[in-house]
Amino acid sequence: MNRLRLPISLLLLLAFSLAPQAQDADTGLPATEDYSFLIFYMGSNIGWVKTTVRQVELDGRTVRHEHEVGYVQIKRSFDGATFETNSVTDYWYELDGRFIREVDVTKNGDQEKKVEVVFAKDSAEVTETVDGGKPLKSKLEYGDKTVYGDFRAWHVLKDAKLEKGRQLKFWTVEEDELILLEQTWTVGGRVKRKLSDKTLVEGTEVSLVKGGRAATVIFGDDDMPLLFEDVGGFTLERVKEIPDPFKPEAITLRNVMKANIAILDDSNLTQLDIHFKFEHDDTEGVEPIAETNAYHEVIQYDEGYALRLKSQKLTRDFDAPAYPLTDVPDDVSKYLAATAMCQCDDEKLAGEAAKLAKGKTNSVSLARAIMRFADKRLEDSSGSTGSASARQAYDECTGDCTEHAALFVALARAAGLPARNIGGFVYVCSDRGDVSVFGYHAWAEVWLGQWVPVDPTVGELGTSARYVMFQIDEPGEPAGRSRSSRCIRQDIKPIIDAYELADGTSWRRKGAKEFEWK
Repeated sequence: MNRLRLPISLLLLLAFSLAPQAQDADTGLPATEDYSFLIFYMGSNIGWVKTTVRQVELDGRTVRHEHEVGYVQIKRSFDGATFETNSVTDYWYELDGRFIREVDVTKNGDQEKKVEVVFAKDSAEVTETVDGGKPLKSKLEYGDKTVYGDFRAWHVLKDAKLEKGRQLKFWTVEEDELILLEQTWTVGGRVKRKLSDKTLVEGTEVSLVKGGRAATVIFGDDDMPLLFEDVGGFTLERVKEIPDPFKPEAITLRNVMKANIAILDDSNLTQLDIHFKFEHDDTEGVEPIAETNAYHEVIQYDEGYALRLKSQKLTRDFDAPAYPLTDVPDDVSKYLAATAMCQCDDEKLAGEAAKLAKGKTNSVSLARAIMRFADKRLEDSSGSTGSASARQAYDECTGDCTEHAALFVALARAAGLPARNIGGFVYVCSDRGDVSVFGYHAWAEVWLGQWVPVDPTVGELGTSARYVMFQIDEPGEPAGRSRSSRCIRQDIKPIIDAYELADGTSWRRKGAKEFEWK
């Protein structure tokens, strides 16, 4: 529950890779330029990015090369844990803005991840390596999609004279999720804005939606961003120089939301009705905060959202498939694959999975054994990394909900059970009722003839009606598009309106708004 997953790779390593247009007098090509950016979250300065762009020779031709160095430090207000991220990223472009190659090395705590992307005319090949382990190669085919990088997209709009209201729809390679993400850019015209230091900047505003995540960027006349604002509360501002020494500012992370009542028997909730006020930011292309699915029914009303949470406890007549599984649908079998962060093909993890699976003939029995192992293996505390890989969590023997879920998923896949990570928030009440909160959380799902929630942090296979799902947090699937940070930015306060327990006990808040549930 004490993990806020910040999209550092998406925003904090510089969202836009744009070459400048300062011209060299002899060649007419961009001269070497240096740019500096400060990174803010919810108004607090937490990091910086330094960018150098120059022209270089590559394979006998002149191309553009961009070198970025980034740093982020996050100190969590609720437990004092501090996490640092350092990154070095290199990009190579053709002179018309087409990507050639990208290499990113990011050190997150004690974990190092290297991602290399080689771009071809019709595809991109991504190679990921975590902590010097086995390189994982993936190929993304473009098909009939128009694929641009941000630099190329900006100049397509610029060639159209940057008319206010002009839209550009295209796809971009998202190497962290190993997918192509759809983008829509809309020109807003010339604007003036004040930065955090009261500096006034003027440029062209572009509103964008990338895979359901909204942001606004103001481009300077040199084609580089002056200001970038994300709907989740992240901001990049161009500055003349980075303060030396750089002192990150503390940020307040609201990882829990106090509930209005205490439900002592929360593990036996069969239905839970909640609502929260939310200033709707789900414009065209931006996904709603929550959607109707197996976890809940959702009603979006003028002031916010109402959710009816449902139990997914396994019933006594649940027909668990035999182990090993023999009939796995194609759209499920992809969740058996290894990823850079989910090393289910790792010799050590595979060996543990084989021990747990020995003698098992029932898939539920195996899933429960893996869940108990993950819970017992990991001490409930933050590790050295903000979001550790499965192997790192296994080695360090520590972690919170994110690491519990990652280790469970890797072991399940190694044993032949499809599994995936889930993110959202959950209702929790202490045994005495003195703590009653909703907290941001990560858990898992395992395929047992159908997707079954499993929360290895608390040892539950099949969950009661207290989980709100934001996203499937796995490569190959779009992530939550900042749902957690959008909720945190608006400081939502879920209100419990009604509940029902397995023993028939029910309660309804006096004056609770009536919603038309299906």
